[in-house]
Amino acid sequence: MSDTYDVIVVGAGHNGLVCAAYLGQAGYRVAVVERRDFVGGACITEEVFPGHRFSTASLVTTLFRKEIIEDLKLAKHGLRVMERDPSVTALLADGRHLSFRTDPAKMHAEISKFSPRDADAYFEYGAAMRRVARFAEPYVTGASRAPLFEDIPALKSILRATSELDDKDLRLLVGTLFGSAREVLDEWFESEPLKVTLATDGTVGVDGGPSTPGTAYLMLYHQMGTTEDARPSWGQVKCGMGSITRALSAACEEFGVDIYTGRAVKQILLGSCPRAIACRGVELEDGTHISAKAVVSAADPSTTFNKMIDADIVPPSYRAALANRPHAGVAGKVHLALDRLPEVRGFEGYGEHFNGTLQILPDMDHLDRVHAEMRAGIPPTQPHVECSIPSILDPDVAPPGKHVMSMYLQYLPYQPAGTTWDEIRESFLDNLLAYVEPYLPGLTAAVTHRKLFAPPDIEREIGLPGGNLYHGAMSPLDLFAGRPVAGYPDYQTPVPGFFLCGSGTRPGGGVFGIPGKNASETVRRYFMERRNGR
Repeated sequence: MSDTYDVIVVGAGHNGLVCAAYLGQAGYRVAVVERRDFVGGACITEEVFPGHRFSTASLVTTLFRKEIIEDLKLAKHGLRVMERDPSVTALLADGRHLSFRTDPAKMHAEISKFSPRDADAYFEYGAAMRRVARFAEPYVTGASRAPLFEDIPALKSILRATSELDDKDLRLLVGTLFGSAREVLDEWFESEPLKVTLATDGTVGVDGGPSTPGTAYLMLYHQMGTTEDARPSWGQVKCGMGSITRALSAACEEFGVDIYTGRAVKQILLGSCPRAIACRGVELEDGTHISAKAVVSAADPSTTFNKMIDADIVPPSYRAALANRPHAGVAGKVHLALDRLPEVRGFEGYGEHFNGTLQILPDMDHLDRVHAEMRAGIPPTQPHVECSIPSILDPDVAPPGKHVMSMYLQYLPYQPAGTTWDEIRESFLDNLLAYVEPYLPGLTAAVTHRKLFAPPDIEREIGLPGGNLYHGAMSPLDLFAGRPVAGYPDYQTPVPGFFLCGSGTRPGGGVFGIPGKNASETVRRYFMERRNGR
């Protein structure tokens, strides 16, 4: 290991690797240090059971940017995203189903089973969401200088720009920024199966039901990975989500980046510069010191500043802002090894309906109710369930003739009232399988191994505080520089030469890559300003 670099990146999740790869590509000498024995963060593939490989945390991709794939030549390093058609099939309590197809005529026919009016409105809604997403995207993903509601000239500029939108699109923009998923969808559609399925793009991973203000923003956020219809394009990665970070790791190595795994950072090293305390490198848990001109943390902001930085160096207001950001997770994962496929109620045989996600969520009222129970610490008996069987499109992730199934679950309390997840783990799994069985007959008997990741498990094993999938709550206030702390734009922190690049930064979580890419540009500007004596 060298003892001097231009930049050290702390954490080898996807954003950290993206940041390191861009900096390495630009000619900087970069090291990545990762506490776990492998790269990937939450974007990993693991052999949870012998011969059965799962995307442990992240499951499918929609947001990961095409320009990152092209800039870093990730396809050359083995990254392949497979289309899922249907992408989602909602299984209803009465035995009916709604499949989201890539072919517009098939999609129209699916929705027409429930509402001919909605079948027409769906494509109009999709076009409107794409227009609004294109308008909002520069403010969501581009360079920032100040918080949206503090930089008055920038705010006025945005308000002037809204004149480009017609009245209906402007109403949709306002609704997605400040309203609930229910409010937006009720304006467009009448059929509950369609509305509840679309609503999950606004509630996934967040402490909110469809009626919670702010959930519409996440629907807009996920449109950054939009298709030509009204839903994001959720693709399956060949060999699991770990293929993304494996490809990024290979790109880093091609660009001369050194990656050190199993090397946890104890603290950020600080020293004096002419005007302030500045970052000078890192100290590892084993006592090793590595010097650098800049350090970028891909860890969540709270962990970064609570465990790696001297408290006396950071302004109290900054620490208070981080402490006040909600971190409680609401999602869980269940991984199942299957010795055969279950049936799917409403379908005959083993057809293309297995390609995508099988959703079990009765209606928006049900999701609001389960969310309220979660807030009271009650583990759900009828959770929001999304089942995926990656081995259908990618048989290599399971032994011959076998399958892997992952269930995404919501809403799971971090701390169950009066008990712990370790105490109720097996009974919860028993009840979950009993709930899903009528929708997927034969599933329970097909299970040979099972494992639950409740929010505390995600926190402990993956390293996401509170088990929160986004490194902290998602909010429209994150626009411009409000994430994680207003007043520190462009991934900067109170410490000169120390930057953030993880999902807890702007624009937010998910396997996006934009925080890492944008942070690399900030670091390059920092070096340029230093050379120019600024």
